[in-house]
Amino acid sequence: MYKFRKLPSMNNLTSFSRALYIAALCLGTVNTTAQTNSLNFSRIQPDTFGGNMSLSNAWGDYDNDGDLDLIVAFKNGDVRLYNNELGGFTNVGPELGLPTGGKERRAVAWGDYDGDGYLDLYIGSNRQGNELFHNDKSQGFSEVTTEFLVGAPEVSTRQISWIDYDNNGTLDLFVADRVGSNLLFRNKAGTFVEVGSELGIDDPRATVGACWFDYNQDGLLDLFLANQGTGKDALYRNNGRGFTDVARQLDMEGGPRGRGDGGVDCSVADFNNDGHLDLFVATYGINKLYRNSGDGAFIEVSSAMGITGNDHMVGASWGDFDNDGRIDLFAAGYHDNDGLRTPHDRLFQNLGESFQEWNLEKTALNGADHGVQWADFDADGDLDLSLTEGYNVAGRHPLVRNGLHDDLRSASLAVSVTDHNGVMNRAGAEVRIFNQQGQLLGLRLVTTGDGYNSHSNLPVHFGLPNVEIVDVEVTFLTPKGRQAQRYSNVRIADYQGTSYSVNQK
Repeated sequence: MYKFRKLPSMNNLTSFSRALYIAALCLGTVNTTAQTNSLNFSRIQPDTFGGNMSLSNAWGDYDNDGDLDLIVAFKNGDVRLYNNELGGFTNVGPELGLPTGGKERRAVAWGDYDGDGYLDLYIGSNRQGNELFHNDKSQGFSEVTTEFLVGAPEVSTRQISWIDYDNNGTLDLFVADRVGSNLLFRNKAGTFVEVGSELGIDDPRATVGACWFDYNQDGLLDLFLANQGTGKDALYRNNGRGFTDVARQLDMEGGPRGRGDGGVDCSVADFNNDGHLDLFVATYGINKLYRNSGDGAFIEVSSAMGITGNDHMVGASWGDFDNDGRIDLFAAGYHDNDGLRTPHDRLFQNLGESFQEWNLEKTALNGADHGVQWADFDADGDLDLSLTEGYNVAGRHPLVRNGLHDDLRSASLAVSVTDHNGVMNRAGAEVRIFNQQGQLLGLRLVTTGDGYNSHSNLPVHFGLPNVEIVDVEVTFLTPKGRQAQRYSNVRIADYQGTSYSVNQK
């Protein structure tokens, strides 16, 4: 079971203890709470998270102590690993052997490629060679790039994904290339072999975003590519022995676009709780929301659902921030005023029939132009947010705490998904929650990467209002196809501050 160390409820503290608690959380800094009607978010440790020119960020429990740690990559080559200790964060990257400068590093991905139970780290650069770091049981990181032949020195790396595309039980590595052909490294008997060209997935267009998910429910991970510039987007259907681009057939190429337009990121979620995975594409231009019709096709519904705009959206991530049972969307982007780029972030609250956009101007949430990740880093039951700002030399990479009321925070359940050996490497698995009457309450994808060039490794989160007992169903992708494991009578209250864990049988 994935265990968090639960922070105390503010309502159960004395006035003096509450003051100490806030001081410990913010480490002596000012709490910049921002409220817009029902929104209540505050930035914590602003001095710690004050480094500028950050690009990507990803969450994972690298030291297996039960809480989520944060990795952030910077244009100046710095890679900061923030160790989470009871909700307070310290950069331990240098002492653990991670880079502190040099070449531009713009992509990060957690994945346990050797199945030893410790998360390893792949870091992408801009045509200066990528790096694979082995986690030495949380005592440090050793670079093993040359040993595994995954340096990709000519690649302008964007999205990285650790996925098991061939369902053989080991993690393979996908690397998107902004200037050339994408790469797919197959994990075979402890080594990596590049098979992108062989499988027909070496798309030469300017790929920035990539999302793996089994869109047609045939038991194989498919791949959507958000391609920038004049190149069309792609949807590669996994045929078992190769991939076929069906984007034109499904009308998912993104429409007409100019040189400065195109797809930048993508993020997968079931926004209407119908049991099928949908897709949002952040673009330089008009954003796209594709609803999965369940018959192998998609319908573009961004205008109908209130998720539109013609601007510069860079990173996007889904999460139910208000625990109302409907998954919401955060999109990070920027305004470009004669070369001056300032954050212009957008939060779309899912109301069921449509989305409502919140005005984030002058709030704690308007602080990103690249990376965004939802994660319950303090294990209090609501989703918090990490952001990066890569264009502003005076920018930061804010960590923003969600301040839902206690009764709303407790209306949630986190689910961890592991393989036969208890290793969290089942990216692409699907988790469904049902009430006792058999009604589907929500579907989550074990993330295969989103939020701009990042791949986190963490439990999936469900907001579950007005329900106490649920059934949990996890669908694994196996050599024999889709295999579901269902567990009944899971009491939500028993898993506050921790997660319900499902091991693959």
